[in-house]
Amino acid sequence: MSCTVGYINGWGTCKALLKKMNGAGLQEKGNTWTDATAPTSGSWQTVIADDDSSVRNMLMLPMLSFVNTTDEPEILTSPLGIKSKGSNPIPSGKIMLNASLCDYKTLHALQGQEFEFIPFFQDGSMWMTRKSDGTLKGFRCSISTLAGLPPEDQNNSFPIYLFFEYYAEFEDVVVLSDFDWNYSDLQDFSPVGLDIRVTTAMSSGDVTYYVTKRGSGDPMTGLSAVGDQEVMKSNAAPVVAATVVVEDGQGYYTVTFKSNSAEPPPSLSANLSATEYIILQVHDDDATNLTYLSHQIKIYGG
Repeated sequence: MSCTVGYINGWGTCKALLKKMNGAGLQEKGNTWTDATAPTSGSWQTVIADDDSSVRNMLMLPMLSFVNTTDEPEILTSPLGIKSKGSNPIPSGKIMLNASLCDYKTLHALQGQEFEFIPFFQDGSMWMTRKSDGTLKGFRCSISTLAGLPPEDQNNSFPIYLFFEYYAEFEDVVVLSDFDWNYSDLQDFSPVGLDIRVTTAMSSGDVTYYVTKRGSGDPMTGLSAVGDQEVMKSNAAPVVAATVVVEDGQGYYTVTFKSNSAEPPPSLSANLSATEYIILQVHDDDATNLTYLSHQIKIYGG
């Protein structure tokens, strides 16, 4: 607590108690908004579903419920019985996802990473915080998930634990409202999930995998472009990419991946060794935004 002087100010004409949270977004750390972009649905569609992975940085969280798990403030009592607040508890919470196990298990890979958390409420508002440069952002947090047997109450099936980092961000909450869209519109921007599994290990650059639509298990067809096979990360040469895609039918694909060759001029002609790998996501899009997106999968060379 500081001893700066506080000045009495007026009250607003509106009395509005806080509403329940009905949705949230997790955005990659460091991303910001402006007062012009935050209320615009097109800006949200870009960060949620843009077909460029360097632009796409937001995961919307479908919620069943939210539990505020913030500790009570530390109350100190002097020898004379005078009470004071010792410290401000940093907020924390728990989200119960409205999802499936197929979705939830893909979130375990996000544990420990830092995100900007943006909550949405039943009155149509959302909260952000303002930085010193005037831009807006979410509330910095890390997340944790929980694997194990089903709970007694199925509404608690898929928890996400939120551990916020800065109390001061909540002291400067910016409430945004009066949009021409609802939270459900943002959720609808999210691409449909795909599941992918390798059926034939990589050999001489070729690997066969099977892709299905998450939930229904229907085969995913039409991922026949090399651009639909995106290498997110690799420990091989600086450039690794799909060079040939053969759609075998019924959701099966045989894809050739190559890395830069050592011989000049460099070209995508070298096979991955047994110790080299790629982190792969496959997707489909409408030339602007994603319509389908798989989880990540790690594939080793052969």
